[in-house]
Amino acid sequence: MALFWIRLSLYIFPFLRTVIAASGNCDVAPLSLPWSNVTVSANGVAVARGLELGIGSPNQIFSLRPSTTLNNTRLSNVLDCGSEANTSCVGGKGGVYNSSKSSTCSVSIKDRWNGSAADTETATGSYVYLNDFIDFQSNDSIWGFPLVEDSDLVSGTQSGLPLGQNSSFLAAVTEANVAPSKAWGLWAGDRSLSPIDGALTIGGYDPGRVAGNFATFPLGTWTLQQPCPLQVTVISIMYNQPNESFELLSSENMVACIEPFQDRFTFTPDVVNKFANVTSYDSSYRGLTYPVAQAPDGNMTITLENNYTTVISNSKFVALERGSDQFGHFQITNSSVVETEIVYNAQSDPSTVQPILGGIFLTFNYLVVDYESGHFQLAPAVQGNQHTGSQAVRAICTPTPTSNPSSSSSPPLSSQNKPRKTGIIVGGTVGGVAGLAIMGVLVLLFRRHRQQRRVQELRIEPSDRGAQLSPNVLSVTSSEEAAHSSPSELPLV
Repeated sequence: MALFWIRLSLYIFPFLRTVIAASGNCDVAPLSLPWSNVTVSANGVAVARGLELGIGSPNQIFSLRPSTTLNNTRLSNVLDCGSEANTSCVGGKGGVYNSSKSSTCSVSIKDRWNGSAADTETATGSYVYLNDFIDFQSNDSIWGFPLVEDSDLVSGTQSGLPLGQNSSFLAAVTEANVAPSKAWGLWAGDRSLSPIDGALTIGGYDPGRVAGNFATFPLGTWTLQQPCPLQVTVISIMYNQPNESFELLSSENMVACIEPFQDRFTFTPDVVNKFANVTSYDSSYRGLTYPVAQAPDGNMTITLENNYTTVISNSKFVALERGSDQFGHFQITNSSVVETEIVYNAQSDPSTVQPILGGIFLTFNYLVVDYESGHFQLAPAVQGNQHTGSQAVRAICTPTPTSNPSSSSSPPLSSQNKPRKTGIIVGGTVGGVAGLAIMGVLVLLFRRHRQQRRVQELRIEPSDRGAQLSPNVLSVTSSEEAAHSSPSELPLV
């Protein structure tokens, strides 16, 4: 009987799109994804820090880094690592995808795929457009989720979770009622020698991680070579030693991307050279590394064009040299050398360098992005374990006419247990006679099903199960929904 309803859904859901999509989802709780160490190999050895997703049936576990310049979820194929036994490769990529092991995988041609067309693809790259089942830690699930197997992922580059302006991930979780809106909040956590997990919140933000007022910035105007929605103008970079401070930025301002996919800062070659000079850098060392006895002892102050200022402390900015071991674990690799959180590009052509404020910048700042409003916001982040957990995650959601929020004023959300609910979101065009068509299809399919049941017992093999998954159908199974009395808006300053 379950098979009948799966087939029935694939016939009639294209007629339901506008009815379901028109309903408000401000009664849905924000989706919270921890940014933490995730085991990504079946043998429990390979580990990568990122946002955990279970993809396929049965689940293949991935640890994805959030990226504001991606619009589709990009994965590495298992063959990129040779096999799943290559744990250092699997860990470095945050997991690898084996479509032959997923009974719900469906390959699509690009024109019929339900992903985003916004991502730039190279003429020499190899891309496979897929749809599959995904699971979140919250027990929410989505069917027909768009994925890309990307051969252009550089060796050792971790797979990415798309948070760009045209993100198919954000579209899927909101249309499937897994999150109330496409807005999101992010704290990157702390990767120092005393690490702390971060968190991504879709459809809301975590006020317990916010230590001050929000500053508001417009979305990028695409002045940079790389598409980058979170552009800021840096007007000062001060390196502050105990007895002296140095301005590293010349008279010309620096336009940079806020991009959590990368951990470190990327500055212009001029800034890097000045930093190397004031810290007595020895060029015989690899990158911006120093003997422990000559470790830089200052902090760094970064000021943006609206005078929003961030102080990067020395303990987070300078640390013993670390890297990934043969299992993908991030740990100290050389206890006699320290490294800085700056990409060394002193000899690079300035025209080829894209300045980036990476994950370390979001250790000190809480980021909230609302593409629909045309802005993003930064606020000082609560550091370490000082998170004020009594403040619940708060939604960012404007109700549609069909939603019925209470009239009370934006309290924090609280979770409430509700029965399991299944929703469907699909693509396609809705005809003017959708209601009659649905009824007709229901009757015909039910009669056909009854006749087939009298003749034979239906079976479905794993290969058939994947073939039935329409690339234009997304469905969600949620074991919990949290209600709140009214949508809440972020304070604008």
